[in-house]
Amino acid sequence: MARMPGAQYRPVVNVHKDGVLERRGLVLHVQDDTGNPYAWFNNPSSQASSDFWVQRDGSIDQYCDTGVDYAWAQGAGNPYYASVETEGHPDTALTSDQVEAVAQIYAWGHSEFGWPLAVVDSTTAHGFTYHGAGGAAWGNHPDCPGDLRKAQRAAIISRAKEILGGGKDGGGATVSLAHVVAAAKADPKAAQGHTTYRDEVLVVEKALQAEGLLAAQWVDGSFGTKTITAYAALQRRYGYSGADADGIPGRKSLTKLGGAHDFSVTA
Repeated sequence: MARMPGAQYRPVVNVHKDGVLERRGLVLHVQDDTGNPYAWFNNPSSQASSDFWVQRDGSIDQYCDTGVDYAWAQGAGNPYYASVETEGHPDTALTSDQVEAVAQIYAWGHSEFGWPLAVVDSTTAHGFTYHGAGGAAWGNHPDCPGDLRKAQRAAIISRAKEILGGGKDGGGATVSLAHVVAAAKADPKAAQGHTTYRDEVLVVEKALQAEGLLAAQWVDGSFGTKTITAYAALQRRYGYSGADADGIPGRKSLTKLGGAHDFSVTA
């Protein structure tokens, strides 16, 4: 079950069991009130809930098995995005404790589900979006979470990167897909430590390390069996299976990894 360490797990009845269709990212909400919403979310007549609630002091409640069951937070977006309700009102900014707490949630979701470390203003893009972006299909809440809180998403993503151990792993580098694939095919068959395109592979390996998939001792510029295994785990995290999760990078998965860790991908 996908329960966030450090959050108080308080399951509510207002959830759709096994309803998640895709794990695109997180939607930021504002409560427009104060006090714990547990009783409201656990009342069938309210027809409302969220994955998480963050109090002004940074305390976190989790109300459903995120990534498995979906909360009733943003209408048509519920099967695709998790949600975080934040205590307070649209005309007030998140407290520093709330920024830290939401960043912790996002860092966990990035590691658990591969949420990209990116701010998006969309109902389809993967990343950190907001309730009002969904218009009528998402319940018609244009002022949720308010301009002040919307603007804080960049700081939250920046902090999530720090929590994950960087987020600047690629340093703006450019990696050739053809070179990385060639290394992934050549290095495992060669002598231990053999490198084909060492500098570019290092960029990818540092990103895999930041994702928690590759131990530091194997970040050596050789796309060997440990790196193959780590990349295959990343592909599965991104939703690939079978032959599409064989540890050989593809353009979509490598570009997604690069977007989260500050490197770009060329042919």
